[in-house]
Amino acid sequence: MKYRSVFRLSLLALLLAGCGEDDAGTTAWTRPEEPAAAGNPVVCRLSIDDGDESPEAETRTAYGPLTNGSWPIYWRSGDRVEVISPQTTPQRATVEVRVSGATESEADLSDTGMVWGEGLHDFYAFYPSGAIRANAGSIVVAAVPAVQTCNNGECNMQYACMSACAEDVAQGEVVSFAFRPLMTTVAVSVGFSETVEVQKLVLSSANDAVAGQFTHDIAANVSTVDPDRRSNVLALHLTTGDAPYIRINAGSKIVVTAFMLPQDIRGLTLTAVTTQGRTYSYTTPATLRAGHRYSFSVGDMPAQAQHIASDRSDWMKYLPDNAFLSQISIPGSHDACAIYGSHYEYKSGMPHERYHFKWLLSWLGNTNTTKVTKAQELSIEEQLAAGVRMFDLRPCASSASVKDLPIHHGISVLGDPARGGYTPGASGRQELSPFLLSQVLDRFVRFLEEHPGETLLVHMKYENTSTNANKRGWNKSVVSYIKSRCNGRIADFTPRMTLADARGKILFVIREDYKSDNGGEYLGAYLNWTNDKVVFETTLHGNTGEAAPIKVNDLYNIKNGASDGVSKYAAIDECIAYTYNATDVARWCMNYVSCYDRDHCSVTGLGILGALGDYDYCANRYNRYTADKLNRPDFRGNAGIVLMDFAGASNATMTYGQTYSNMAVYGDDLVEAVIGANNKWDLRRNE
Repeated sequence: MKYRSVFRLSLLALLLAGCGEDDAGTTAWTRPEEPAAAGNPVVCRLSIDDGDESPEAETRTAYGPLTNGSWPIYWRSGDRVEVISPQTTPQRATVEVRVSGATESEADLSDTGMVWGEGLHDFYAFYPSGAIRANAGSIVVAAVPAVQTCNNGECNMQYACMSACAEDVAQGEVVSFAFRPLMTTVAVSVGFSETVEVQKLVLSSANDAVAGQFTHDIAANVSTVDPDRRSNVLALHLTTGDAPYIRINAGSKIVVTAFMLPQDIRGLTLTAVTTQGRTYSYTTPATLRAGHRYSFSVGDMPAQAQHIASDRSDWMKYLPDNAFLSQISIPGSHDACAIYGSHYEYKSGMPHERYHFKWLLSWLGNTNTTKVTKAQELSIEEQLAAGVRMFDLRPCASSASVKDLPIHHGISVLGDPARGGYTPGASGRQELSPFLLSQVLDRFVRFLEEHPGETLLVHMKYENTSTNANKRGWNKSVVSYIKSRCNGRIADFTPRMTLADARGKILFVIREDYKSDNGGEYLGAYLNWTNDKVVFETTLHGNTGEAAPIKVNDLYNIKNGASDGVSKYAAIDECIAYTYNATDVARWCMNYVSCYDRDHCSVTGLGILGALGDYDYCANRYNRYTADKLNRPDFRGNAGIVLMDFAGASNATMTYGQTYSNMAVYGDDLVEAVIGANNKWDLRRNE
């Protein structure tokens, strides 16, 4: 049965227009054959009828597709409606609808289990019953999930909340419900002129929350959004059977429906995210009214998009605010500044003139140590654009005083070409200025100013800092520069912190216990580092007294693929398994995929020391292995923090003598796989 048109929604913008017609109907409880008396059971017949023209019967529900200018509304077997009456016994009952066909608008209901009381009765109804989290009289608490799923193009009507009330009903009178739609609803039609695999559609608003918890007073028809449990981002995951994406052929389109909070939403951005990490965004400034259904129609998203991004500078902003940070798969960079050595010596005839690590270790004379020191290919800015969100920094302190600290890899000071010291085309030895902690922190802050929806994690430890006096200087210097350079950008750590707690901020994860040099408090999280070169479980601490369990894969010094009988492959798997299916959202993990193999060291004379190996050789093996694992169709869970060498880079470029290399290191594939893991399962959230 179709509802007759009442009025058509007005045009809102070029993209957002009223797409359907408001529909009128009632859900009625009919009078039993015998007059009801106190104590008799409440028996009802549930129907949807378009014969009532009274304003009280109007509803704008959106079951089913638009057909011939109106929306057909049909019950489905298994639909559950919660009926509430303070005067009946019991005061609440769940009514389950049973129908025999796909286009039925009436249903006979068995005994609800409720019996009449004395006097007049007030009845309140809410659909779906499973959405109710709490109830008191006519007031219910419900929620709109920040992550919704659309499988094979079918929307989930369990998110389409409606309510109705009938007050002052005498025993035996007809209980007539006029259901009112609550949700701000959009039907999204998106076409592509090229073949793509779309992982999700993201709805976001810069002004108002679109998902979260709300309180609804059925009698007053007033909804109030919970300010502490809301999100300005809603992710609609698109799946095809078991595949975590939907394939759209060139010239085709998809139509899906999303349900948002029951409030006016001022301005909405629609973003399509593909499996290749590309994003296409379109924004309308229009205000969407609560309880209405609208249509997004983008005929060709690549052509009509206002913003197309192939980099991953903003990938976190498409995740729900209330996702636990521990549940987000985060790509990280091991020894993030180990890109160039402190000195450069020009050698003509080599491809892609680059800095390298000759003259890096004075006690080795002219030995080139590039392959055993260089761990990254991309600059800090390039790593950020590639999607890297955790950075492993190793400041070095050489005194007890507070001063800016150079960044090291072991005893090797790391050169920063952005600070000068290099003349292209010159010959002979040139000296680069080192990376300094202050300037690296400044780069992180600038990035967050430009991308406020992102979160960065920064891990730090003592490096080439041995004496107690130097360690004290390290503690005081790190505290001083974090406070001065990152003021207002420091995230407080709690085991169950959410992405909203950290957006636009840096979560420092420092493995040295420095709080005595900071008034007894930590800046972020203290990582209680209890082991080395193994896989181990330990704890993270903030300032609340709570401790979070964390597993660390620190198996980096291996020989022929293993250490003490544990293979690097097994260590990677063990760390992922720790959080993959864990229901404890306080669990964290740091998985160092990075390592070196002592059986593969190309630096003459160093292999006999048994402590060094080529980073590009191991990245070629273990970055590829981890990316393949995460890209499997059946991998649907949390991968944790994955720290890698050559993050975001396809190849590692070494340009000097025996250490020349252009080896494939698959850092780009691994970053993409880690980010993509977040789109393949329902992130655990604080709801």
